[in-house]
Amino acid sequence: MKTRIFAILTLLLLLTGSCGRNKGMFILHGTVQNGTDSILVVGLDNRYEDVDTLFCTNGQFTWKFRPDTVTTLILILPDGRYHPVFAEKDVESFITIPSDTGLFEVSGGYCNDSYQAFYLESVNDTAMEQTIARIDSFITKDPFSEVTPYIIYDRMVRYYHAKEDIIEPLIKRMSGNMQDAPYLVSLKTEFEKGVSNNIYLDNYVVYDSTGFRQSFLDLGGTTNHMLVCIWASWMGQAGIEARDTLAYFLKKYNDRFFNVTDISIDVNTDSWKEAIRNDSVTWFSFNDPYGWEGKLAKNTSLQTAPAFVLLTGTKRILSKFTSIEDLDKELDKTLSKIRPKDDNKSKQTTTKNKPVKRQIETKN
Repeated sequence: MKTRIFAILTLLLLLTGSCGRNKGMFILHGTVQNGTDSILVVGLDNRYEDVDTLFCTNGQFTWKFRPDTVTTLILILPDGRYHPVFAEKDVESFITIPSDTGLFEVSGGYCNDSYQAFYLESVNDTAMEQTIARIDSFITKDPFSEVTPYIIYDRMVRYYHAKEDIIEPLIKRMSGNMQDAPYLVSLKTEFEKGVSNNIYLDNYVVYDSTGFRQSFLDLGGTTNHMLVCIWASWMGQAGIEARDTLAYFLKKYNDRFFNVTDISIDVNTDSWKEAIRNDSVTWFSFNDPYGWEGKLAKNTSLQTAPAFVLLTGTKRILSKFTSIEDLDKELDKTLSKIRPKDDNKSKQTTTKNKPVKRQIETKN
């Protein structure tokens, strides 16, 4: 009898401990149908600033994350497909990632359920006017929804590249609190600065030194500016010095919101890998094997390098520079300063520009 009571008490203690560890946790269970063995996890805004790698085992994974508030995450597959997941405290969700021709399925939690309904209803929309009407209806039903900022980003900014006069009326229909969501604040700041260039690099694809394909969506989130150094190994010392300039600006403007990366336009990727083999920069370096014919060089009308390109958080091209002095003046004028109450937290995220990749717990 005593043995039985002891066993029951032990089980209760184990269950209590397990519940305590999972308190406030968001748990995501996934099924992958196309054999993908790794998935990137990024955030829409500064509520989640890491870039994590999620590894799958036998087409399954389980991921745990403790959000402070509703957090919009984006799961990115190696083939470039992506889908959002909304992390909420004490919510358990499920996602099925389909083969190339299938539809994503996400369930669990109010935000995931409401987005999934919108996603299925809008998947066959063929015109921006249809999508605008659908978003307007979505906001009318729930002006407080944490899903709306992502929908505006994905459909209006990323897909249609809609301009201010189309997006702002939708934002104004949302509740006051939601209009202050980090992503929308960043987007409205772009509007206020009168950014007229409508060229985006959000779908621009580059490769890291392992050959892993990454799009600009993965880099730096959507709320901070990004400074890109364009160079190549065949430029010799001039290219190396241009890369070193990124470290100089990180130190000089360590109280500002921005991220950096460098992209080589070496067609010979082996030459690029050899050039960066022993360096110790604090950010990720990438290569565009298409060189002068690549999207970056063509969209910036690049005629000489090394050069620098400044992008908004949504990866809209602001300007390009070959003069360090002109770039310095633009950064000082453009980069947002840290608010005093966010000083300590923000310094950590602006000086740590290299995304952190961590292995996520997998389910056998």
